[in-house]
Amino acid sequence: MTEVIAAMLFGFALIGLEAIVPGGVLGILGFFCIVFSAYLAHEAFGGWFAPSVTFLVGSLGAILMVFLQFKWLAKSRLGKSLFLSSSDDGVSNSKISPDDVLGKQGESLTDHHPEGMVSLDGKSYDAVCEDGYLPKGCKVKVTGLDDFRIRVRRL
Repeated sequence: MTEVIAAMLFGFALIGLEAIVPGGVLGILGFFCIVFSAYLAHEAFGGWFAPSVTFLVGSLGAILMVFLQFKWLAKSRLGKSLFLSSSDDGVSNSKISPDDVLGKQGESLTDHHPEGMVSLDGKSYDAVCEDGYLPKGCKVKVTGLDDFRIRVRRL
């Protein structure tokens, strides 16, 4: 009986750690521990009743624990340090007209590895360098467009 409870508690611990360490592996291992505790109940008591009750209690306990984690952990001090509390409004290029930038010359504002920022006519654009690495301050020419970024080549 002690082995059954120990396997179930270890499964609960792994499922609890899944909230902190994402990826699904710990949750799956926790589920297998609950299944293993049902197997141990079968070995200890025989029949089908004890393993069924063990699996049912373990599964309902795991579901309840996950529910409480979503409700409690997000509001706790630990959860606030683990989860994002606000959104970040990033800046992206708006739809660029080919006539506005194609063939223009500008300057790289950042190093390109191969992606970075360029300045064209006083405006900043996200760009990818077709030559690969491009140091900051190099003169560039726009050679093409992708969805929301431009392709440049060193002059």
